Amino acid sequence: MFADAPRAGLIRRLAAMLYDWLVLAALWMAAMALALLLVALLNSAGIISLVNYTDHADFITQHKLWFQLYSVLCFFWFYLYFWCKGGQTLGMRAWRLLLVQQNGEAINFKQAVLRAFSALLGLGNIWLWLRWGKGLALQDQLTSTQVIILTKEQSKLLNLHKAAR
Repeated sequence: MFADAPRAGLIRRLAAMLYDWLVLAALWMAAMALALLLVALLNSAGIISLVNYTDHADFITQHKLWFQLYSVLCFFWFYLYFWCKGGQTLGMRAWRLLLVQQNGEAINFKQAVLRAFSALLGLGNIWLWLRWGKGLALQDQLTSTQVIILTKEQSKLLNLHKAAR
């Protein structure tokens, strides 16, 4: 069904990424709140001490490597979940984009992980300009995937809970 669909260009991909970054900002704030709650619980249980810190946020700042790793894991989880669940992040859904294999089938978890690492924080999309006319970003070529543009009808059918993958 999706094997012959047109591939998404750079502008449409960047627009979807911008939408996703807004969602990721909210996710990151929720992750920070969860981290602060965890520090408060560990402090009240006596597992850690905040004597040498001004507050809970100072504890996280002093141990920022762990929080940075935690943040990166949250971001990866966001993309892996949405790519594997339905082939679309929220930004991709807004711009009627779908991530599929080259043959039009849903991607697997291994492809999603490789794609997340090879995207280079979105810089892999520059490959679209280097290989003009192919419609494949670096992460697409390395993982045998493609981002396609859905018609309005396909998007409506795909987003119905009964028909979603």
